[in-house]
Amino acid sequence: MLWGSNMGQLERRSKSNKKFMVLSAIGIFMVADSHTFTTFHFFGDFIPYNSFFMPMFVFISGYFNKVDSSTNLLKYVWKKIKTLLLPYIGISLFVFGVEQLLNWYKSGEKPAFPGWYLKYMWDRILTVGTFGTIVEPMWFVIALFVTLIVYALLKKFLCKFWNSYVMFVLFCIGHLFVISFAKKNIYDCSPYLLIPLKCLFFMPFLELGIIYRDHLEKKHESLPGGCKIGILALMLFINMIRTTYLPLPYDLAFDAINEMTGFTSPYIVTPLVSSMIGILFWLTFVDLIGKPVYESKFVNFMSCNTFWIMGMHILFFNLLNFVFLVLYEHGVPLLYFDAELFRATEWYFWEITPTIKYAYLMAGVLGPLGLKWLWDLATSKLRGKHKAD
Repeated sequence: MLWGSNMGQLERRSKSNKKFMVLSAIGIFMVADSHTFTTFHFFGDFIPYNSFFMPMFVFISGYFNKVDSSTNLLKYVWKKIKTLLLPYIGISLFVFGVEQLLNWYKSGEKPAFPGWYLKYMWDRILTVGTFGTIVEPMWFVIALFVTLIVYALLKKFLCKFWNSYVMFVLFCIGHLFVISFAKKNIYDCSPYLLIPLKCLFFMPFLELGIIYRDHLEKKHESLPGGCKIGILALMLFINMIRTTYLPLPYDLAFDAINEMTGFTSPYIVTPLVSSMIGILFWLTFVDLIGKPVYESKFVNFMSCNTFWIMGMHILFFNLLNFVFLVLYEHGVPLLYFDAELFRATEWYFWEITPTIKYAYLMAGVLGPLGLKWLWDLATSKLRGKHKAD
């Protein structure tokens, strides 16, 4: 799903599992959409993005997870370092560098870094999962890496006794403990507990992906269309009923997993139930009506490069704002554009009209994909020249 071994190749990978190709493309689109404060908000009034889409990415990873007693752990860890951590470092450093250039222009002063800044960045990576706002969504990569490694260790050494349904229940208990602990103690505990807590939070969704692949997928796919429509309607209806029992409708969601906050529901089971409803809804949705886009080259390319969109969409929001800023400073009348607020935050959006969000969303999705296409093109030519020499 994420950028890794295809780095530096112009060839377009074609995913054989078209359903999960579309599912991952939808998930990353939702990530970008949520950070524009919901331009499209597909079914968001009933199934908020922040109630399931990060667990859905873990579910997808679980579906493709093949760890068992024969797995070579050293090779497995090295593979995850290459496909997760190295791209994380590369994209984060690139975004950080562009951010400093933007800040230099916005402030008129060359960025200066105090002696403690490197330690601050390192501490942020080991706790929240990322070192800055403009690359904040990359926190998920660290959490996913740790979750996968911990899961591999557990399954490797407990494989003889492993039962997916039993482990799913145990992981759910751990998940509920995390929610209870976070609601009561997160502001008092060490920030270095954040990554272990996120690992426990995500573990049931990793196992759920495996259960779906091994035991449920064929049954799910074989359901007639009417039953699948019924599942979609049922998921929407359940969440509609749930909102009547929660103090606020948005209590269904949890929008700050990176800091293990935002669990506003009074019920510790809410994130687990919300995630499973959201995953089942969109999994069924794709299975029902996704076939027309199964051969889409764009959807395939988007699915193969979710990492680029995740790491760079906020940067491209800011690059669009930078264009507006330059135009504004050169006398172009941009009504209501707040240059000073843009200079102060990476989360500024020009609010001249609600439809401007579409421009930001397009920049956040198409910008990283266009950059990835250029990267593939340039590195492919370099590789071809090197072979010719």
